[in-house]
Amino acid sequence: MKWSEEQILQACGLYESGLPVSAVAVRVHIPERTIYKFLEENGIQRRPMSFYPAHEWTEESRRRVSEANRKRVYSEETREKMSKAKRCNYNGLNGYGHTKMSSKGYVLVYCPEHPHAHNDGYISFHTVIVERELGRYLTKDEVVHHINHVRDDNRPENLMLMNKKEHMSMHMKERYNKEEE
Repeated sequence: MKWSEEQILQACGLYESGLPVSAVAVRVHIPERTIYKFLEENGIQRRPMSFYPAHEWTEESRRRVSEANRKRVYSEETREKMSKAKRCNYNGLNGYGHTKMSSKGYVLVYCPEHPHAHNDGYISFHTVIVERELGRYLTKDEVVHHINHVRDDNRPENLMLMNKKEHMSMHMKERYNKEEE
């Protein structure tokens, strides 16, 4: 589809005024990829992501970026390089690969070779710590409980191995006791 010269100039002008490409795309009804192409053709340098304060990112924007990255197709050579760069190291707490926070507040560590890793290659850090202490992988019936209920406190003394039934029962009792108060 051809875009008018007016739309192109408007898009470039909005971007230069400080709006992110996603906001420009919505205003001028042009896809983001096309706007990036316009910027490149017109010699306008792209701003680094650090230019935008984190609080301005909406959940919708984060979701779209995440989905776009999931659909990327990498060559076998690139995937191998990425895997080597991020490979999980089981030699000590400071030797682990890339970590991030889950939406529920748990620390996740990048370990794509772990048998219980999520589709994106991450696994809960507290699970890895307990498995390291035990010297084996957890079974499907086992879960790790944070004793002080702080989800990112992964000190070994704060982690307790339980079966799923015990864990659910304990949390249900806690909820029931809170409701009575």
